[in-house]
Amino acid sequence: MTDERKSNIGVAVSVAHLLVTVIGIGTVLVTFGEKNAQLSDNRSDIDKLASVVNDLARAQASAAVADAIHTRALEDIQRRLEAIERNIK
Repeated sequence: MTDERKSNIGVAVSVAHLLVTVIGIGTVLVTFGEKNAQLSDNRSDIDKLASVVNDLARAQASAAVADAIHTRALEDIQRRLEAIERNIK
């Protein structure tokens, strides 16, 4: 082989190496970008889920308070009915 041909092969190998390196770096950057986008989407979904859970907890607490009020009212009605029954007998 001539020196010129060896030089051309060396240049071609160097250019190919540079292209592979650039493609590899680009792939890594794209992968990191996709991961960051996925993390951002996940964070958004977690925030929405936290809001729903908060609303559910509030609704459950309100339902528990309402149940307690209804239970007290029913117990009061039951006592009054029992008093009426005693008076009738």
